[in-house]
Amino acid sequence: MTEESPVKRGDAAWKEQREAISRRNAEAHKRALDQKRTRASTAAAHQRAEMDREAEQLRNLNTRLSKQQARGVR
Repeated sequence: MTEESPVKRGDAAWKEQREAISRRNAEAHKRALDQKRTRASTAAAHQRAEMDREAEQLRNLNTRLSKQQARGVR
């Protein structure tokens, strides 16, 4: 036989509802932090890639300049 749990009323119902809200808020906060970390990680990766491209461009420019200087072109 199964017993049905009685419907909570008054303080018990209020406390249960408050705990449920607290759990939902904590889960939402955790999801938000995860999303924030993901966005920050993506932004950092993008910035690193941009810096790498810029460094490569500077290396290429320096190589071209040194070749031109070696040939005496100004």
